[in-house]
Formats: sequence, structure tokens, C-alpha cells
Amino acid sequence: MDNATVLISKKIHALRERLTNSFNLLKKISKSGEEMEGNTTHSEEDDFIDALKDEMPDVFKNIDQNFK
Repeated sequence: MDNATVLISKKIHALRERLTNSFNLLKKISKSGEEMEGNTTHSEEDDFIDALKDEMPDVFKNIDQNFK
């Protein structure tokens, strides 16, 4: 039983670390999108920026809920 608890704790720690890394990378992407706004040359870039603005708040909310 103790061994199972240790293994689960290690998996939880690894998943938390992956989520933290993903969160940090998503923050960089989101910030880049904010900086690109108004500096786009193609409609695809505008679509990408709009998608970031629409979807990233939900993504960050979900990540915050998983940390709690």
C-alpha cells in the first residue's frame, strides 16, 4: 500500500510539472498573439489571433482548476 502511494505521488508530481511547463509555454504563445495583434499581414494570422483571444481564457481557467 505504501509503495502504491509513493508511485502515485511520483506520477502526480510528474503530471503537475508537465502542466506547469505547458502553462508557461501557453502564456508565451498568448503573449506573442497579443503582441502580433494589429501587425498581421494575412487573414490567417488575424484568424489565429482571434482564436487565441477567444480560447486562451478558457484554457487558462481549466489549468487553474487542475492546480487546485
